[in-house]
Amino acid sequence: MRIDALLSFVPIGAPLSLVAGAGVDVRATNIIDLLGLGVGVVAPSTASGNPIIGNVSTFGAPDAGGVGGIRPELNITTGTAAVADTGTPTLNVQLQAAADDGTGNPSTWQTLGESGELTVAQLVADRVIARLPWLPPFPENLRPRFLSLNFGIPAGTNFSALTIASALVTTVRDDWFQRQAAKNYTVS
Repeated sequence: MRIDALLSFVPIGAPLSLVAGAGVDVRATNIIDLLGLGVGVVAPSTASGNPIIGNVSTFGAPDAGGVGGIRPELNITTGTAAVADTGTPTLNVQLQAAADDGTGNPSTWQTLGESGELTVAQLVADRVIARLPWLPPFPENLRPRFLSLNFGIPAGTNFSALTIASALVTTVRDDWFQRQAAKNYTVS
């Protein structure tokens, strides 16, 4: 698997704890800036003579950073297994995008894709819990500069243990995904 350090929401070796208050969502450690300058850095504008193509006042990628050809994929793995604390918690992994608010910070986060509700029984240790394709932004005119992962936990529930070991962007799938396939033969 090829990994760019700038394309990791949760880097390897720095697990993210999802233990929080009841119903509190947890945002990934890193926010990916498609411009590459980093959160809080104002993008150059066409008015100042800098090289943003078009007539927009702030940078935004129309296709979530180069979707097309080989489509990148997100690979999210657990570290510590989930243990329910309050209620029956579930986890929904959401790929989100936001435009530049004009000050170099994300505006309102929009969900581009999500895993669906994962139960405590599905959130065992050291497992891939979500593979999300790198999706074009929606709504069509979003033009995001920032991408993030949000780990959604329903209101009134929480975990007493659960970590995300890594959340990475990769261009290849290097796991043996057929290991769970039903066998089509028997040996007698």
